[in-house]
Amino acid sequence: MDTKLAIQGGAPAVTLKYDEKWPPIGEEEIEAVLHAIHTPKLSISDGTGIIGEFERNFADYLGVKYAIAQNNGTSTLHAAYFAVGIGPGDEVIVPTYTWHATASPVLATNGIPVFCDIDPQTFCALPEDIERKITKRTKAIAVVHMWGHPADMDAIMAIARKHNLAVIEDCSHAHGATYKGRKVGTFGDVACFSLQGSKVMVGGEAGIAVTNNPDYHDRILALGHYGRLEKGFLTETYRALAYTGFGWKYRAHPLAIAIANVQLKKLDRTIQARRANLEYLTRALQEAEMDGIAPMYTAPDCTRGGWYGYRAQYYAERFGGLSKDRFIAALRAEGVDAETERYRLLHPEPLFNGFNLYGQDCPYNCPHVTTETRHYKPGDFPNAEAIFPRLISLPTFTFGDHRPIIDQYVAAFKKVTANADQLI
Repeated sequence: MDTKLAIQGGAPAVTLKYDEKWPPIGEEEIEAVLHAIHTPKLSISDGTGIIGEFERNFADYLGVKYAIAQNNGTSTLHAAYFAVGIGPGDEVIVPTYTWHATASPVLATNGIPVFCDIDPQTFCALPEDIERKITKRTKAIAVVHMWGHPADMDAIMAIARKHNLAVIEDCSHAHGATYKGRKVGTFGDVACFSLQGSKVMVGGEAGIAVTNNPDYHDRILALGHYGRLEKGFLTETYRALAYTGFGWKYRAHPLAIAIANVQLKKLDRTIQARRANLEYLTRALQEAEMDGIAPMYTAPDCTRGGWYGYRAQYYAERFGGLSKDRFIAALRAEGVDAETERYRLLHPEPLFNGFNLYGQDCPYNCPHVTTETRHYKPGDFPNAEAIFPRLISLPTFTFGDHRPIIDQYVAAFKKVTANADQLI
């Protein structure tokens, strides 16, 4: 192999092409959509047909009692917070490192997101910091199974029981992941799954919420499913709202659910295919013994599901201070599809850091909400703030044997790290 860096005119280390189109839509999904188009109802308001079929299938897959399909994963999180009773001034603890849609729906309930730090190995919510952030106004904990790795559910559920808090699981990265042999989404009070087009299981735009609690089921229905309430309620609590519900409309599109229903049948095979390649990538990076490059960690009592992304860590200080951007540019010149982290830490974002959502005056007489602003400063989240600048995104190799190109990726890493001093 040419030892001269490609960014300086040498031959690239990666000669194979990685061009995996996502999502993987095949004939079975197309046939399911065509069948749905030709059914009498293109909009299903009562939870029957393909909607009801998918909900039953997904509940059976997880081993839970109830599943409710919605139009996207973000709406399932709003429904989950509403279901457990988040209201004006209530606090929900959320990890700062996640997609913003884990936190922003809290605002839709007039609640307050309160951020916590992350575990330095799993990137999931750090139980010790969750407990530190609990106040008399805390009502729920939202955990994210980040990049498919389960959060520490034993510790988190123990904290929730101790303080009488609800737990919302955001499983949008982690379909099929297991914690101590049990699927994520079966621990908390409500769990939410995105079925957006880049996930391991897709509907294009869709989501699904699950719970074992009939009251939470009914609150999710009442919030966003007017049209199926009269026959859908499990309890009598909200029967008087059977006509109006709470006025939101979060129904899933039947065509999206037709796709998702087929994808569910393939989910375990898809996860296994992705796991085989990405665990190979992890081992290859470990065996390369590059001081300053850390592959993803998976706890021994967990299996990653979904593997929504692969994040390696780059320690610039071990390469003479070579910036991550310059390092990524060198990798890309070698043919590696490497990117910087696309998520942001949430605590510095204006929406969550001092922004007054309601303006100067609140017409609903909610001073404890409108005057409540959070102000975070550097150093408040030491793990997340240290890890975030180090993250490099790599592809989620899935179908087929990608070991040959993975070997070339690792060779490119070795080549660039060995010559990092030339890039400073």
